[in-house]
Amino acid sequence: MAVTTLIFDIDDTLYDVGTGFTAHRNGDAVFSFMVSKLGFASMAEAQVVRDEFFAKHHSTVKGLTVAESEGRLPAGAHFEAEMLAEWWAEGLDFTGYLRPDEETIASFRRCPLKLVAFTNGPKRYAARVLETLGLRELFPDGRFFGVEDVMPACKPEPEAFAKVLEAVGSTAAESVMVEDSMKNIRACKSMGMRTVLVKGRGGHHQTQSEATKPGDAPDAADPAVDAVVAEVAELEKVLPQLWKSSPSWPA
Repeated sequence: MAVTTLIFDIDDTLYDVGTGFTAHRNGDAVFSFMVSKLGFASMAEAQVVRDEFFAKHHSTVKGLTVAESEGRLPAGAHFEAEMLAEWWAEGLDFTGYLRPDEETIASFRRCPLKLVAFTNGPKRYAARVLETLGLRELFPDGRFFGVEDVMPACKPEPEAFAKVLEAVGSTAAESVMVEDSMKNIRACKSMGMRTVLVKGRGGHHQTQSEATKPGDAPDAADPAVDAVVAEVAELEKVLPQLWKSSPSWPA
């Protein structure tokens, strides 16, 4: 089958979960935002609400948006995605955890496919991640999507993936999704996409994933998984057919 489009998740996919960056972002960085900007009385109180709504909606942005609509934010608080985008973009220690991988950059530059990045995180924050990894130029604005671009849906809802496919002019059948999240892998497979699971380097990924997104750790044996890599730098070696002049999924 001909393949035209390679869609990448960003967090824990374009960098390894073992860096600790996801725990940095989704831990105190979120809870301190909720205390400082939304008026929660304590980090512990903020964590209860954030964890509850993240478990339901798989996105901090959508989770806090729904929490506000259900009256779960402190009285008078109003949340907008740009607030969290700015907090993360300006306050996270990107270079302390992330760095460019020249092998990955060179491989992506060689790839003849349409490269797309799609995250459940806010776009301004995600742009900082791509910049820090040296990958921003490979995902121009028309092929780079944050959760704001697909709201009120978000991953793993099929509507979110459908919006991205429509925006880049691709169909599910000609697209491959590269992800670390089993929820998203299963959703993409059900839509007719091919899937690549990024399981992480070494033995730390299961523990790290459970800590940051409980119940969604990589499972290479899941039938929704078509191919597995430890890190995205391996993609060209594992799926060389996608780097040929007429890219296709392996028979």
